[in-house]
Amino acid sequence: MFKSVNFKNPYHWLVLVLICCVVIFKWEALGLPFFWDEAWVYMPAIRTMAEQGPSIMPASIDPDLYTGHPLLFYCLASSWIKVFGYSLFKAHLFPLLIAISLLVSIYFIVFKWTNSWFTAFLSVLLLAVQPIFLAQSTFLLIEVWLGLLFLWSFYFYFNRNWWGFSIAVVLALWSKESAFCLVPAFIMTAIIELLYKTITPKVFVKIALGVVVLFSIGFSFFIIQKAKLGWLFFPRHANWITMADFFDKIEGSVLIIFMKQGRSIIYIISLLVSVVSFGFFKNKLIKSHQIKFLAFIIITIGFMLFASINFFSTRYLFAVIPLLMIGCAILISTIFNTVYQYAAILVFTIVGLVNINNSIEHLYFADVELNYIRMLKAQVEFCQYMETTRPKESIYAPFLVYMNLSRPYAGFIEKDLKNLNPIVLDTSNVYYINTSNETCKELDSMIANKNVYLVKRFENHQAKVELFKR
Repeated sequence: MFKSVNFKNPYHWLVLVLICCVVIFKWEALGLPFFWDEAWVYMPAIRTMAEQGPSIMPASIDPDLYTGHPLLFYCLASSWIKVFGYSLFKAHLFPLLIAISLLVSIYFIVFKWTNSWFTAFLSVLLLAVQPIFLAQSTFLLIEVWLGLLFLWSFYFYFNRNWWGFSIAVVLALWSKESAFCLVPAFIMTAIIELLYKTITPKVFVKIALGVVVLFSIGFSFFIIQKAKLGWLFFPRHANWITMADFFDKIEGSVLIIFMKQGRSIIYIISLLVSVVSFGFFKNKLIKSHQIKFLAFIIITIGFMLFASINFFSTRYLFAVIPLLMIGCAILISTIFNTVYQYAAILVFTIVGLVNINNSIEHLYFADVELNYIRMLKAQVEFCQYMETTRPKESIYAPFLVYMNLSRPYAGFIEKDLKNLNPIVLDTSNVYYINTSNETCKELDSMIANKNVYLVKRFENHQAKVELFKR
């Protein structure tokens, strides 16, 4: 892949050390149970498909398990565990390898685009210190995989490798509905190239028609699904498509992509460097980089719009973050000075470590924050206690705990508990489960009024799981 690589180049070793640091940092997570959507959405579908046979065809497993989504990722993940085994470590190793592939791909692609190993390494660093990336890097979820396909789609597009482009785009379309944002994004990118006069009108027409063909191939999954099941999109999800909270979701998208987890610092530094570089040093951004910037902005806006009319989750927006970090790295690299370059690496390493620590100590638990490991550890101890004691009375369990204790596929228990109740006010309940990541006003009121008393508490720093009894 790398021709005439000089292994004395310090950036090769820096990127290797960085990847090793990511692996070491996430090593403990490989052996922990599944978390949040992993536990109650993805893993049951992946495990079922592994047992029934990997497939990308609609209805190859119960549609309630995969909720109508394209099945490529499920097929790949189920093939992995079918071949290598069902253990937690082996299952989580699959997304970690995808995450490593994303980092290596960024290093290769950015060098090809810029001919700068510094820019290539900085792009990797800016992504590797993102808490959202580190959290998602060992989850059996689709976002990092989608980010990898987005990256290669743009690489093949700008390199005019149409076979590679076609494969990358179709794989993305067969992975998740949000990937269909690529279709208008690439047509609009071709329009920009036409305006920049880097392509002719004839080439533009060919690109536009080609993208439409790829859309048709990608959409074939839903056509087949319609023929087999009677609906294009999972009915429950189709009902979630609404403009009701559009502006609130747009605001949330802006905060997630541009502000949260210290990303605002990266963008501000990139902007300040650009002002100094272009204003003081009179440097210029070459035409090809200008086009890439505009292309990245287009896909980001498209992604935000798509997320804002659908069910909204922070992790859904990850796929465009690697592209934006590449854009920032290119801007930061417009000042050419060795001391400046190493200073930039040091600054962003410190910024990244601070953000990582903030994510670990964060009080709000989510699948994009690194405190999830503490939550999992508390849940593991609690579930082991529940599996050993197995109270016979009715137990109120909030949604996620209910799934963890009722589905062995979640990785917490070997045999499910049958006496769980998701309704907190049911008078038959004797036990009540309270957790840091699922609040319940009714249970909080019962605890405050001393209608229940504490039986057992499991804590790991800010994470806690408690068992109360009436």
